Amino acid sequence: MPQTAAIAREQRKTARREAILAAAQDVFARKGFDGATIAEIARAAGVASGTVYLYYESKIDLFAALNARLWQVVNGAMLDAAVPPDVPGATEARVRAVFTTANEHRDLLRIVFLNPDPRTEVARRLSDTDEARLQPLSEILQVGMDAGNVRHAGPAMLARLINSLVIIALYQCFIERDGANVRAYEDTVIAMIVGALTPS
Repeated sequence: MPQTAAIAREQRKTARREAILAAAQDVFARKGFDGATIAEIARAAGVASGTVYLYYESKIDLFAALNARLWQVVNGAMLDAAVPPDVPGATEARVRAVFTTANEHRDLLRIVFLNPDPRTEVARRLSDTDEARLQPLSEILQVGMDAGNVRHAGPAMLARLINSLVIIALYQCFIERDGANVRAYEDTVIAMIVGALTPS
């Protein structure tokens, strides 16, 4: 019986954490990071302001959690894509999966892309997570190098370059162009990545 109560308590905590994060996403989407307040996020979540602080230390922590959520779903799409064994086919499958997921999470993408300021603590915290976030891609590239299918270079460097290209393309496609010409962006990114990865 006590174990059941503990499970139920953890489920309530998880649901409350998710409600607060969903409320933060809504408030950030409407007000931006600077315009949002913990009090307004708490109201949107249906909790007291103090409750928010039990789950997230600050507005920066809420924003970092949303950033992590975005890249978790994007990385998940890349890793879960059904990929053929060749570099062009695998690249195409992964890029299309990333663009499809970004389109499905366009509100979250807009929050993350439009709010960070490189001079702030937010940007420092987010950059600290980049290496861990790019580790799966580095490992995929290393496997390709070991098999002779991918140009030999530092896999971490290649992962950073590919990541930068994809982020710029997602920004231009979904923020600047509001989702217009998705296929053209996908095709161009695929061609650039395949060209960069193909051994000379």
